[in-house]
Amino acid sequence: LANPNLAEGLESKAWNAFHKLITDHILHAQSFQGYGSSLIKKMGFPPDAYVQVAMQLATYRLFGEQVGTYEATQVRSFLHGRTEVTRAATTDSEAFIKSMGFRPKLDENDASVRSEKIKLLKMATKTHAKYTGLAAAAQGVDRHLFGLSMLVQDGEQAPDLYSDTVFQRSKRWRCSTSQLSHPRFNL
Repeated sequence: LANPNLAEGLESKAWNAFHKLITDHILHAQSFQGYGSSLIKKMGFPPDAYVQVAMQLATYRLFGEQVGTYEATQVRSFLHGRTEVTRAATTDSEAFIKSMGFRPKLDENDASVRSEKIKLLKMATKTHAKYTGLAAAAQGVDRHLFGLSMLVQDGEQAPDLYSDTVFQRSKRWRCSTSQLSHPRFNL
């Protein structure tokens, strides 16, 4: 910019806006030490899918409904990588979380109920692992639909899909998850 005072003022405003944005957020890291991926694998579940379905149950109990969940999935086949979305909220995860209910039902001693819940959990984790695999292979839908939306020029109307209420609702993420691999998150 030609005016150094203006540049300094803009930089100061930008820094203040950034600082406010950052300080308005709170992070609470929690480490679960009850069991880990070895036991989850021994039980026959993919660990990531197991944790994602557990988070679906937790958010169901928190919000009173199944919520859209964003899980970033690495797509390594692209130069420098990229991400795709694994959608954790599925009909199979919904069936499992609804069988579990808003509160624990204390019915784990009933063998047929327990068996049904385990069957539903297996299906939910299998579906989640399948969707993760598709996303990792660049076969997800979110990045493709985003790319197509970016092709709409000024003055053009986007296809009806982009204004569909179900599509709009599917883009509202109330929960965002990913695997954190940073030394500051090792608890």
